[in-house]
Amino acid sequence: MSDEPEYLKALKRRQESQKGRPQAPAAEGPSTATPSPAEREASKWAREVGGRDVKLAKSLTGARVAILVQPITPFGTPAVTLEGLPSREALAGRIKAAQGAGENVLGCYELTTARPLTHEVKDGEVVFAAGKPREVIKAESPERMIRRAAKQAEMLAKTRKVDDRGGAGRGRGGR
Repeated sequence: MSDEPEYLKALKRRQESQKGRPQAPAAEGPSTATPSPAEREASKWAREVGGRDVKLAKSLTGARVAILVQPITPFGTPAVTLEGLPSREALAGRIKAAQGAGENVLGCYELTTARPLTHEVKDGEVVFAAGKPREVIKAESPERMIRRAAKQAEMLAKTRKVDDRGGAGRGRGGR
């Protein structure tokens, strides 16, 4: 029997068991990936529906549909969370789970079509109806931005007044 304390023994056992597992990449502070235009529009919709303090789950990145949920608690106002899901089938399962877990589903959103979804449970099946599509600002390609800037520069060059005095500055000059 060794004289090591129990916490050191437990720490060594844990290190031994983790040696065979691949290391997960270290989480960076804030996410370096910028959200897509569809994800930005989904978060904008979530803030309109759920209020200013909506928390965005990491699962929103790359998701096709999203659900806005709020836990039902007797104490204070619980946080509203926007969670991303890969498909409508997964969304239907999440709605059923939310009903059983005591969560209030505030809304659903389809990122691929930029439409809010209304859900209804009929005979144990979740049925979705798509709402009016929202305007999503598309990212502009760098080539198009350069062409547009060149056209604007060309128009400015044509419409700019020619300075008669050769850039003498303001006022009456040297009189």
